[in-house]
Amino acid sequence: MNWNLVARTLRLTFLLRVPLVILLLLAALGPIAYSSSMIGNLLDQGGNGWYLFIVSFAAFLLAFTCVTTLNLTLLYGKERFDEGRSSGLAQKRPLLTFFLGCGAALILDTCVCIRTRPVNARNVLWNTLFLALGFVASFAGVIVAKLVQLALTDPKTTPHPPPYLIFPAYISARVQRLFDDAYCWSSDRSRSVKGAFNRLSQWPLGILQHAGQGFLAPRDAGADQPLRLLSGHVFAATLAAIAFLTYMGIGVFKRQITATPARVPALAFVLLFLIVACWVLSALAFFFDRYRFPLFWVLFLLSAITSGVPQSDHFFRVVEFKDRLPDPPTASEYLATRLNPPASGLRSPHSRLVFVATPGGGIQAAAWTAQVLTALDEPPDSAFRNSVAAISSVSGGSLGSIIYAASFQDKPNHPAEDVPERARQSAIDEIAWGLTVPDFWRTIIPWVRIDRTVDRGWALERKWAAINKLNDTSGSTGTMLRQWSEAARKGAMPALIINSMIVERGQPVVFSTNRFPRDRSDNGRIVNFYDLYKNQPGGYDGHYDIRVNTAARLSASFPYVAPASRPSLDSPFGAGFHIVDGGYYDNFGMNSLLSWLDEGLADPNVRKQLPDVLILQIRPFNPGALNTPKQQGWGAQLLAPLLGLYKMRDFAQNSVANNQLAFFGRYYGTQGVRVWKVSVNYNGTDECAEAPLSWKLDYDQRQCISDTWNLDVVTHQQSALQCVAAYVNGQDPEGKCKRAEAAEEE
Repeated sequence: MNWNLVARTLRLTFLLRVPLVILLLLAALGPIAYSSSMIGNLLDQGGNGWYLFIVSFAAFLLAFTCVTTLNLTLLYGKERFDEGRSSGLAQKRPLLTFFLGCGAALILDTCVCIRTRPVNARNVLWNTLFLALGFVASFAGVIVAKLVQLALTDPKTTPHPPPYLIFPAYISARVQRLFDDAYCWSSDRSRSVKGAFNRLSQWPLGILQHAGQGFLAPRDAGADQPLRLLSGHVFAATLAAIAFLTYMGIGVFKRQITATPARVPALAFVLLFLIVACWVLSALAFFFDRYRFPLFWVLFLLSAITSGVPQSDHFFRVVEFKDRLPDPPTASEYLATRLNPPASGLRSPHSRLVFVATPGGGIQAAAWTAQVLTALDEPPDSAFRNSVAAISSVSGGSLGSIIYAASFQDKPNHPAEDVPERARQSAIDEIAWGLTVPDFWRTIIPWVRIDRTVDRGWALERKWAAINKLNDTSGSTGTMLRQWSEAARKGAMPALIINSMIVERGQPVVFSTNRFPRDRSDNGRIVNFYDLYKNQPGGYDGHYDIRVNTAARLSASFPYVAPASRPSLDSPFGAGFHIVDGGYYDNFGMNSLLSWLDEGLADPNVRKQLPDVLILQIRPFNPGALNTPKQQGWGAQLLAPLLGLYKMRDFAQNSVANNQLAFFGRYYGTQGVRVWKVSVNYNGTDECAEAPLSWKLDYDQRQCISDTWNLDVVTHQQSALQCVAAYVNGQDPEGKCKRAEAAEEE
């Protein structure tokens, strides 16, 4: 074995590590995403030709960026690194490098084309055409960068020909002749342009004057010559500027979030971000490798400087009102109103009220929650809608619950037909924008912030507001939680309990349209968001409120899709509680629902008028499903503790929820209240069983929601539907519904 060759290969790999790693990531992104439930839907472009074009453009531009930075290191490494002349730094196969870069982008494009699932050969042809146009557009950007390089490079100071950093054009005599003519063409105008560029570049190049090996053209000893950037860096700077301006232009434009699909898909945002990262990291590595200062420590120091800056924290929007807002009704007051409704309230026949608990599970939970609640309302004269008294929701279920609750404002008697469709709308593009634009810049320059609430969580809730017509526009405060509290006071819509958790305490916190819990408690029990700050200096004291879509977003802040955030009323330099996904504490919403019911049933008059209670559990997944054993090595021990915590969450919490429900039913059975339970489960087929861990459903996953209801629930879960129908229509639930006392046996 030639150990000298091995050593040179290792050294070369180290110097080229940034473009090589990103090129490998580009090639692996498609296959990894294709088989991943977390990021798989990144690849699905829904047959949108523009999406395919912009993704292909970004993919090939990223490939060309990696090839450029790789060739720059090979070309100028001899001057930059002391041992460069003895380490064999040279580009001997430029055409192979070009095709390797294109191959990495082509792998991603192929996975995108397959994942988009064209329905016929014509669709395949059109998809391929749009992907090919993306390549042409990105290569056109390369040509533009090359022409700028030739226009700004002085033939007197640059060896001929100027370096080709992507495609070796000299293999074609005709193309080479065209570039030579452009390079050597001279006129008063061209000399003026080059002179102006040279004068403008003197100050920034002066910063590199004493550390410019590999950046600046060498000067004759003792000669008073201006500083000149090496021609290859002119090309790289131009291509980087094209990519950066595209990234920033789209980033600024995308801040306007509407209900219509995003103009730029999430995958394109990710690729554009990787392009910027490749340029920055490659430049840092090329500069610091000369001084044997590791790139890791450069990034660590930059992170250490900004990570503790208070302005880099995440904040959610809280609205301040001049007048004090009325207190919401208590649980017992609300139940009394529902049992004796005014003329404008919901009238439940037979005094039968249904209490819903819907858990987390991302967009699948949101879609399934909306599907079940809307379908149970059919036909239009169904008694179910007038019987829904309270909905306790967590994470994705919170989105489904607010969409369904909003329909009581639009159509009190029957939900809008598009409620399930609204819950299935994607928001992954907005999250990708928030993660790669505002959240990225808050980590780099946290001191420069126009609006500290703008982040990926803000983008998510703005998308939900736009889709669900919650009037969250620049000219409106949006739909506030207290507005729905007033509707609940009149008995015109169900009570909402949106569950979250306080990071600093591990304590459950709720955003509720009721005054629940009635007494503020800091001993580990549930606390209402309004009460959390009530008695503190400068506390909320009834003058502040939160948007409905913000509450749902905070309930769904599961890592790392949405950030842990604290109220915008807190000073960045003061302390504040951070709110995260309610699924950390109770992913089923049962704990808060039973606590709310306990407060409501504490009133003897309510218990007297409510002899029966039905708990409807909506399950968008099977918490009891066990994975098969796996064969693993010692490396699995690195992830076993985290994986164990994650896997136990649903199984353990399901067991706790069943026990709580059983104890609740047993206790109130002695108080003259029969507590019944029923579950509507999402038992999707094998193709639909795995929930996507992103805020996007592809076509098949969207179809699975409808198919599961029509083919599974209606066919195989008749007992659950019969229980609900019998209960809300005043029949004796015995024999049709299960008693809550039996829940702990499940």
